Amino acid sequence: MTTYKISELISPVFYDSHRMIRDGLITEDVETGGRGSAKSSFCSVELVWQLLRHPECHAIVLRQQANTLRESVYTEILKAINRMGIKSKFKCTVSPMECVYKPTGQKIMFAGLDDPNDMKGVTVPFGYIGIGWFEELDGFRSKEQIRSAEQSIFRGGPYKLCLKSFNPPAMARNWANQY
Repeated sequence: MTTYKISELISPVFYDSHRMIRDGLITEDVETGGRGSAKSSFCSVELVWQLLRHPECHAIVLRQQANTLRESVYTEILKAINRMGIKSKFKCTVSPMECVYKPTGQKIMFAGLDDPNDMKGVTVPFGYIGIGWFEELDGFRSKEQIRSAEQSIFRGGPYKLCLKSFNPPAMARNWANQY
């Protein structure tokens, strides 16, 4: 089995967030920062790492627009898998867009919330969805849209982690700045 140090995969600025997630102190992690802040890199590594720690759990990565998934979060997840040295243990496809951990069958799925009702029917072949990542949070329509998606995603299971990442909007009244 490949071994790696998480400290070699994430920026030191995220060590505290990682420790709190690892130790079960938080179930929601909100990461903000500008371009190049490594927040997406951290979220992708953390998502894969937590998936491996919870074998009954699946993950879903969301953006507002489905057409932005392939060149952003899907690529970030592929990079995380490669950096962790476990590429051979995953089967990643673009149709459907997903990465399956071959030893257990766990899935990392990708979805756009172009139509919020699409989340109502999301299912997995076993276990539950326990990890969700909302990338570019400020690009979603509203806090209510996020809440509705969370209700559809997190429907049970002993483990839950919700990652949210975004560049804080310049307009102070933007709903995402409540985070």
